[in-house]
Amino acid sequence: MRSPLRYAAARQHGAFSTRQILSCYTRDELRARVRSQQWKRVFTGSYRHAGSEPTARLRVHAAGLSIGRPVPACLHTAAELLGFGVLDDPVTHVVVGTALPCTRRDELWPHQLLIRPGDVTTLRCATATTDANRTAVDLARTLRRLDALPILDAALAAGACTPEALAAEIEHHTGLPGVRRARALVDLADARAESPQESRMRLLCHDAGLPPPTPQLPVRDDGGRVRRWLDLGWEEAKVGLEYDGADHDGAARRRSDRRRQNWFTDRGWDVYHATDADVFGNPAPLMAQLATALARRSPRYR
Repeated sequence: MRSPLRYAAARQHGAFSTRQILSCYTRDELRARVRSQQWKRVFTGSYRHAGSEPTARLRVHAAGLSIGRPVPACLHTAAELLGFGVLDDPVTHVVVGTALPCTRRDELWPHQLLIRPGDVTTLRCATATTDANRTAVDLARTLRRLDALPILDAALAAGACTPEALAAEIEHHTGLPGVRRARALVDLADARAESPQESRMRLLCHDAGLPPPTPQLPVRDDGGRVRRWLDLGWEEAKVGLEYDGADHDGAARRRSDRRRQNWFTDRGWDVYHATDADVFGNPAPLMAQLATALARRSPRYR
């Protein structure tokens, strides 16, 4: 890569524009490098070298080159940059303000968001993004509840937000769509959750009217030492809930899971297991089983 373009790409985390290319290459040379896949298109009018990864930083800078001016990241893209992007989203989300068009194209979605002073921060990597509290609340307002609580939990776990800061941010969104739902979810957010599925299971327990479980509940052996953790647990009743994902397939994992289950059984625990069919399908039978177990094992929950 010729020096002027190499320097431009370095400043832009690997992204470069058609205009920058044509400052030191001909249009035929541009086409030849794209055909040979030496350069890959990111968005309209922006490219990256084939050897560079399309990170969130690169994509945000490429978005600015495509739109024609620097733009801050928002929503899922901002969450990824800020350390709590726990939901996969191939789209690059950026803010263009309320005065510019926001035509969606090539996995680039500009958003006409009203930005207050202080809503945008520039990270140490020189990439602009909506700040953590604004990002978390924007997502909590616009996502379905099963996806919004994992974002809020992850924002707290990453140390990017605090419950108090999220509650204060919510007040700036009064009257906007989804704010009442988001306010209720902020009250439920918990930094102890370690995965989106744990957050979703906790929300399902809440919606079913179950007592609040403890996320990542430590369980002690007969000598009083912590030996195991449960995704969710009710310590007094000795009832636990675990999520079994795709990584639980395979003979070695099944053997490990059986040993783990036996360990809990030996110590008087009833441990239930949820799958994606319970979380995204019909959770009612599992929630009813948990309610029955809690009532049977603890007078407090009858």
